[in-house]
Amino acid sequence: MIRILTLLLLLFHVTHLRGFAQEGFGSEHLLSEQQHSQSYQIVHSQSGLSLIGTQWRGLASMNLHYAKDPFALQLRGRVTYGRQGHYTPDADELYDVLRVIQFLRIKTEQLYVRIGPIQEMCLGIGHTVNHYRSSTSWDARMIGSEIHWNHQRFTMQGFTSDLLLNDLIGGRVAVQLPSEFTLGVNYSNHFPTNLTAWSVDIKHALFRTGKIAFAPYVSYANYTQYGDGLAFGADIQSAWIWDVLKFRFRVGAFYSSRHFIPGYIGALFHVSNSHNRILKRGSDITAVTPDDFSGISLKEARGVNDLLTEFQLQIMDSFWLAYSWRRHFGGQPLSEFYFRLSFRGRRHFRMDLGIDRLGVHTFGDVFRPFSEQSTLLFSTIIPIINNIFLHTDVMYTFEPVGSMPHYRVQRRFEPTLGIQIHY
Repeated sequence: MIRILTLLLLLFHVTHLRGFAQEGFGSEHLLSEQQHSQSYQIVHSQSGLSLIGTQWRGLASMNLHYAKDPFALQLRGRVTYGRQGHYTPDADELYDVLRVIQFLRIKTEQLYVRIGPIQEMCLGIGHTVNHYRSSTSWDARMIGSEIHWNHQRFTMQGFTSDLLLNDLIGGRVAVQLPSEFTLGVNYSNHFPTNLTAWSVDIKHALFRTGKIAFAPYVSYANYTQYGDGLAFGADIQSAWIWDVLKFRFRVGAFYSSRHFIPGYIGALFHVSNSHNRILKRGSDITAVTPDDFSGISLKEARGVNDLLTEFQLQIMDSFWLAYSWRRHFGGQPLSEFYFRLSFRGRRHFRMDLGIDRLGVHTFGDVFRPFSEQSTLLFSTIIPIINNIFLHTDVMYTFEPVGSMPHYRVQRRFEPTLGIQIHY
């Protein structure tokens, strides 16, 4: 009951800046979930191969896409079968019924509500929650919810990574003040580890040139019972230019105490925190020692400084690019690389690419082979003839192992041939 009341407070008392070139919240901006028509019903039937780890299997799936403005829904059920029988994680617990949901969303001019795996979740400038995903371990993905509500100078943002309210919740309150100032307060709580994070930020649209604005910001953040940090930076951002494109370029600096990591609740937080840990390659699951874990926890972090560069570009509803590099200046491998690319072409051609690299020192380390602290998402849909298409998914994800909350890298490759029927 306490958790439910906490979430309700977040949903009714969280707001977000309604300023110049306002950004989407969570999955709100994802091209893969945009509605390109007022109404449609599509059924996808696919079959092909599935390589998970070293085991080949046969794969069959059924997908339902439905939209009627302002509502959109996508469901996916799958069966994977090989020599050793069906792939157990596809249907081994009641929660797998929820995992059929790819997304369910409502979007109007003032309100956005979504149910599905949390993607690309950031609060404010990302000082505590930055690019968080609840699907980093695909077989153990959680189905959460997010809400974004605008009202004049106020906006509400709130999310939970799990509809059962057993994992992470968070939200933001912000208000646009006179003289182009925006004040925001962010809060998140991870129940399994009792980690509470909060931050306060203020942003000022110092000047504008046409549809381009220069906006400095400052942020203070704290992980309760751990450390705190200060961030400074500035955005050069645009509103829609000729209704064709918009962009944002950010440069920032972080000054962190011991036991503080900027954006710690990030892409790998689902599998790497003080409760869940990533195992290194070759580690013995029956006799795990602290040296067998990959990643640095808040207790182990020694602070120091970071430099951030970010760039985002969207061209209509066909192209989206997002890049972020946070360089850590210290002895620990705490630098972070983030990259997303989405493209929508003619005849329903689609390509999506996502890369996360943590546990590196320099930018050159990004181009080395993937380590345990890496994720890869690559998906393409290539039309062949009429309504027949080739769909390929490549994933560098994680799988739970053993009785303890430990994870190992899992590689997946799934090429399928499909047909879609429009109603």
